[in-house]
Amino acid sequence: MTTARGFSLVEILVATSLLAVGLVAVATGLQYATGSVDLGRRETIATFFAEQRMESLKSSALADWASPALVAGTISEPYGAILSAPEYRRDTAITDLGGDDCSDPAPVATACKLVRVTVYYRAVTGAGGVGRERRVDVLTVLVARS
Repeated sequence: MTTARGFSLVEILVATSLLAVGLVAVATGLQYATGSVDLGRRETIATFFAEQRMESLKSSALADWASPALVAGTISEPYGAILSAPEYRRDTAITDLGGDDCSDPAPVATACKLVRVTVYYRAVTGAGGVGRERRVDVLTVLVARS
């Protein structure tokens, strides 16, 4: 009878294989987690740029309802136009509304303005490449002060 102690070669190979599969799974999960964190960061920055533009328009409305910054239409800022943010672009659409409840799309007198600020950005894929364009929308209604 032998009293040899230790692991056999087969047991060591099985254990090593299981460990390798587990490490590959963890590495893959980290790659997805890193991509998700980057996507969240970019979306937060895009939201900041949309809110920044919205606050500027609100300030203009409070100072002067007839301000040229509040003229109905769409203004597009291409990639690189936002200071220190070349990977973002922004569209601002302003629509004049009228009537007692601000529901008339072609008003005689503008009582309200529907403002939509859209910021576009490209997400980075898990492989480190540039993904599809994504967007963040911020909407508000500005009402003329009486």
